[in-house]
Amino acid sequence: MASLPDDVLVDILRRLPVRCVGCCRAVCRDWNAATSRPSFDRVLARRPAAVAEVTPSHRCSPLVQAVAFDLFRRRWHPDSVHHKVVVASPRRLSLDCGATRLILSPQTLRSWDGVLCIQASTPGAQDEPRVSSRQAPPDGGDCVLLNPLTGAYAVVSAPAGHGRIIGGYSHPVTGRFHLVHCSHEAADSGGGDLAVATMIRILAVGDTGWRQVPLLPWQGGGSKILVKSQGDRSVNLHGNLHWLVQPSGSARAALLVLDAAREEFLYMAAPESRALDVATARLRLLSGDKLCILALARRPAPALEMWVLDDYSNPRSWRLRDKIRMVLMDGTDLSPTFAAAAAAVEVVEGVEEGEEILLRLGGWAYAYSFRHKWWGKASVAQTETLLAHRESVMPREISFGVSAYLAHAAEKSPWRMTQMYHEI
Repeated sequence: MASLPDDVLVDILRRLPVRCVGCCRAVCRDWNAATSRPSFDRVLARRPAAVAEVTPSHRCSPLVQAVAFDLFRRRWHPDSVHHKVVVASPRRLSLDCGATRLILSPQTLRSWDGVLCIQASTPGAQDEPRVSSRQAPPDGGDCVLLNPLTGAYAVVSAPAGHGRIIGGYSHPVTGRFHLVHCSHEAADSGGGDLAVATMIRILAVGDTGWRQVPLLPWQGGGSKILVKSQGDRSVNLHGNLHWLVQPSGSARAALLVLDAAREEFLYMAAPESRALDVATARLRLLSGDKLCILALARRPAPALEMWVLDDYSNPRSWRLRDKIRMVLMDGTDLSPTFAAAAAAVEVVEGVEEGEEILLRLGGWAYAYSFRHKWWGKASVAQTETLLAHRESVMPREISFGVSAYLAHAAEKSPWRMTQMYHEI
């Protein structure tokens, strides 16, 4: 193996289950160097995302937060190619925040480039640290970043004022993890969950301050855009971050795109559909590295339009791939669930199940199978969060710099995850 060219070695190692790569790093310096480059992590990111179940907890001690993390076994797990593959049991990691007492909010949990991002706030003097399962933390506050595979984590402070963390990414050249923060103010009219973006800033984790990135004007007009004030997140593809937005003064939606390497914004066209409402539509990523938009059409009957961008180099190549019935056989209408700002919506692909849409709100999760054309249903705990997650093997010192800490394993989690859905 020592005589193999670097490209052949990388091609062999990238075929291994992600959780085996860490063991390969201990073989020799060459293997460690080959698997620690950002380019190797990008190759692994091309695998289909798995569905992760994350449960923040404060049971370890008053100042230690625990995060239970698990990938669905067999169902949606990219490493479960054969039935005999044994997938690791749930990981329960303890985060020692020192003298900082934090309230973790599962509703704000996001996954970008293998890193979980959980917004948190500091309780008052008389409050005990706890997990907030009903509401999001106030604007500003702290943000806990965690790589469940390597155990690396960091705590960073968000800018003060009204705003949210709306994106995160591993820099395509350096591998350093970056956060994107959007300051906003209330929209003048319409839009429920919409707000006017006033400033967008970027932070390289480990650096001392946030940097402002100017927005470009929309087709010669103003630079103001309407964004989701809650529940929004970036979709990362080809070294760019994407958001579904509505430029001020325009009746049409558009895609706001951030070039991660150059830290510059540009716009892309969105599908021309009457059902495309920025307040309720979701921008997601298919396993074949294609952007898709899920838009809720309410007439003549509730249905979910799935638009797919066939050619990334041609922003006009949007195609209506499917129109999904949102009223189940028992009369349940899923459109209010989809439209809720707190609803989790993911597009995932299972080894056996094929491509599915995962919809979760409260104690129920629904999965629509494109192969079988039906919705399945399962009950889930209120404190658990389901999301699509792609694992990252990036070393902690590269991802988080001097801000990196190492989480330690806690006692086994008592909960057990639901693996199958029943047809409805």
